[in-house]
Amino acid sequence: MVLNVLEFCATIENIQSISLPEHHTFCIDVKDSTGDDIRNNVRVNDSEEQDIPNSRGTAHFALKWAKDSRKVSYLHVVAIKGVTRPITGEDDGKHVPLVAFDCRGLDVIKWHPEDGFEVVTTSGKTFKDVDLSSGEWVEYDEDLEDSVGIYDVTSKISTRKQ
Repeated sequence: MVLNVLEFCATIENIQSISLPEHHTFCIDVKDSTGDDIRNNVRVNDSEEQDIPNSRGTAHFALKWAKDSRKVSYLHVVAIKGVTRPITGEDDGKHVPLVAFDCRGLDVIKWHPEDGFEVVTTSGKTFKDVDLSSGEWVEYDEDLEDSVGIYDVTSKISTRKQ
């Protein structure tokens, strides 16, 4: 099995951890693995199941690239034990595997960060539902008496054999 792994990278300031809640909705762009078709801003959540036509299986996302096609492309959101994880203070400027997608007939080509992140500062203060859609987030931690922030958010999609 080959997985598309979403790797998160950012410059972080006075941050202990950055994580996503269970059943987070990811906004991604997907491409037909056998063609040039692309679907932008697809929303995928591992708590939502769709039936795969002509199959007994389900997926977290499924689509037909052409209306008259019999072929269905689909993906599952997966966590890889010991690989995908929250971001820590030691991950400043490093790519961290956040989540993986088991894809059939499509490839994840881009991730659009949105809201929903939980950020814990080095003082232990928690900020919920942090929005990273602009590529950065800045706040002030009264306990730390200093600014906290996430800057220059980037991502890449890598492949991993499992």
